Amino acid sequence: MHTMHRVSVLGAAGYSGLELLKLLAAHPAVTVVAAASDSNAGKPVHALTGGPVSALSFVKTEEALATPAEVVLMAVPHDPAPALAKQARAAGAKVIDLSNAHRATDVYGLTSLFAGEIAGASLVANPGCYATCVITAVAPLVRHGLASRDVFVAAGSGVTGAGRQAVEAMSLGEMHDNVRAYKVLKHQHVPEIEMALGKLGVAPRVTLTTHLLPIARGIFATITATLTAPVATMELVELFRRDYHDDPTVTVCETPEDVSLRKVVGTNQTLVGVASKGDIVVVTAALDNLLKGAAGQAVENLNLVLGLPRTTGLTHLARHG
Repeated sequence: MHTMHRVSVLGAAGYSGLELLKLLAAHPAVTVVAAASDSNAGKPVHALTGGPVSALSFVKTEEALATPAEVVLMAVPHDPAPALAKQARAAGAKVIDLSNAHRATDVYGLTSLFAGEIAGASLVANPGCYATCVITAVAPLVRHGLASRDVFVAAGSGVTGAGRQAVEAMSLGEMHDNVRAYKVLKHQHVPEIEMALGKLGVAPRVTLTTHLLPIARGIFATITATLTAPVATMELVELFRRDYHDDPTVTVCETPEDVSLRKVVGTNQTLVGVASKGDIVVVTAALDNLLKGAAGQAVENLNLVLGLPRTTGLTHLARHG
């Protein structure tokens, strides 16, 4: 009989928090003992998930923290995260933080690259969604010394990437049939991307231009860089496939054109495609920002922290063709 590990979720009524509750309800080795949402306290969890994924009702954050748990998953904003993490750890729990509060200072939970560090950690910083997409796409180039100084990224995200908030700019009326750039030359994920790539080799200078897309979920990125020396497309495809050959969450496609959002939304997969012409390389990548970009990767981190196989509780997610 499996040991059932006790887990709490803070910020459980946000988009990522609700995804976590749905995933954990299907997890064979985890039981959710508290789901915190101060604004929804007393309301049944199923009232927001749209299905009977849990018999729990939401509770206040302080009540959740007072409930004994082995791991606390925090899908809360940046500002309250450090104090909540400190409180959870003082009570003996390990913490997986989906905010950006700990990404520069603690174990970085990009499971495809740093699984060994994550397994023994008591505090894991779950990567950002854009960061997961871009780092996964660029990592082989940096690891093998193929990326020159500058890497340029044009990436678009669905509106759930901004969180669950009542903002006019995110409304259907504003976003329908519309695309716009945002946070140009000041995106918060750039230092995170450069930091993680710096763990693999000489970190490039990343210019990230993000776009808001008229879709609910998903991230698509196109990365352009100059290679340190010309490498043929098929050599790059084989290099990427060798790097990710044992990774159950990354698929290297035949071409950059084979990467699409339709193939990844609803899955815990990242699709990557690479092509070159002379010393110019283009890499495309796509993932579901709420799954591989947030809750799905948080469950992977949870599994590693608990000593479980990395994809436990995630294999039921659809793999689209």
